[in-house]
Amino acid sequence: MYQLVIIGASPEGLAAAHSCVEQYPTARISLVTQGWERGWSGDRHGELAEENFWEQLRLLAAQTVDVVVGEGTFLEAAAGLLYQTQERMLEGDSYLLTSGKVDEENFNRFSETPQRWALVGALPDNLVLAQELTKQGHGVTILTRNIQLLPGEDSEMAALLQTYLVSLGIEFWFNCRNLVSHHNQSDCTYGLQFNHGSEGASHHLTVDNLRSKGRSPRYENLLANLPELNSHACQGSYLTVNQNLQTSHGQIYACGDWLKGYRCPAIAQREAKYVVHRILGQDATPINYGQIPFTVDLEPVWYRIGDPTALDYAQKIIRGFEPYSDHCDLRGMFKLALDSQDRIISAHWFGQRGQESMSLLLLAIAKGISWRELQPLPLWENCQTLY
Repeated sequence: MYQLVIIGASPEGLAAAHSCVEQYPTARISLVTQGWERGWSGDRHGELAEENFWEQLRLLAAQTVDVVVGEGTFLEAAAGLLYQTQERMLEGDSYLLTSGKVDEENFNRFSETPQRWALVGALPDNLVLAQELTKQGHGVTILTRNIQLLPGEDSEMAALLQTYLVSLGIEFWFNCRNLVSHHNQSDCTYGLQFNHGSEGASHHLTVDNLRSKGRSPRYENLLANLPELNSHACQGSYLTVNQNLQTSHGQIYACGDWLKGYRCPAIAQREAKYVVHRILGQDATPINYGQIPFTVDLEPVWYRIGDPTALDYAQKIIRGFEPYSDHCDLRGMFKLALDSQDRIISAHWFGQRGQESMSLLLLAIAKGISWRELQPLPLWENCQTLY
């Protein structure tokens, strides 16, 4: 009997396993993996390369984590939930679903001949993929049912991001409905038909490649025997969890792209570690998502920290522009929300200085540091600030 069975050796799955070893060395833990699960959208610079992946598994196995390689499915039993793999039956008090095998976007497989791509959904991983494809000379169209990029984020900063991506040659279709695709085997193209805009006008698009990724990770028959979970996952929707990341089945927890929202590595790993502490350490303090940086791993980076709704009740909004850079044709921009005491409560940043600003602004929000105290620092040197 395991206290926790972690399903998926994605970056957050590995983070959860390492957290178990470091903080709960006597706990009985199992980690189930289908193989090298390089989540490129959270690891596009190769930190989790294949050799490193297997080395981490060997290290965990040496530290008493039971590493199981293979696929499986859940089974209901009188004593509780079981997880059946090809070779073994695992019984756990609790199970954690982390991101699955998502190596489908290995860029080495892409054609060197310029092609036309259609990406369905304007989620961050598609934005990153679109940028990489355009750098390689491909044409990209993104279709989304939303009215802006990154819904839920600040519309002004989302519009700036859109302007930048359009300048790279990426085309966007917003407010799309009733998308139907057809693969033409004679010329290996995809024909897309969809309704667009308030009047529902019909549009057609022909592309060489179509990427329409479901919102939930796919584990084939993983949830087949759990109707209360499988009915939603089969439709590509998110799993529903409570504030403790517990699904409707009390033994199953989930994190990362199993949940509603963007898949952000920092958030996913924080969620995975939280579940470990929740189960093994009985920590009941909910996650404060406002304190976790949300990053779109573009070049330059786009990110936000703090409460995304803070702009609605902020006492002062500060906008600023980075100096022009040789690395970016579009001038970077930051947007800060201040409370009545001049403290930063939320920050958006898009530009080359976004990476170096993260730690500083996260500290400022956590410690209640005022804008007056931060303004003289070198980060804002040569920036044009508007109040």
